[in-house]
Amino acid sequence: MNLFEFFDAVDDSRYNSDKDVTAYEIDGDTRKSRITLEMLNQLRHHVQARREEKQVSQELYQKMYGGSVADAAELA
Repeated sequence: MNLFEFFDAVDDSRYNSDKDVTAYEIDGDTRKSRITLEMLNQLRHHVQARREEKQVSQELYQKMYGGSVADAAELA
């Protein structure tokens, strides 16, 4: 496995702080910011991307560290 494969695997579905447009005014406004449907949708996409990454990692770990064919064979 090459080092560049790690960097190529990261795509745009992850959180990007450059796209964060949340503006907070701390002058005296103590109310919480409202969560919009767009924010919820972005959060859902982040969670989904994280789940997909975890699934791929688990499959890779199973291939790397899973038992061999000889280990899986039952004794007669």
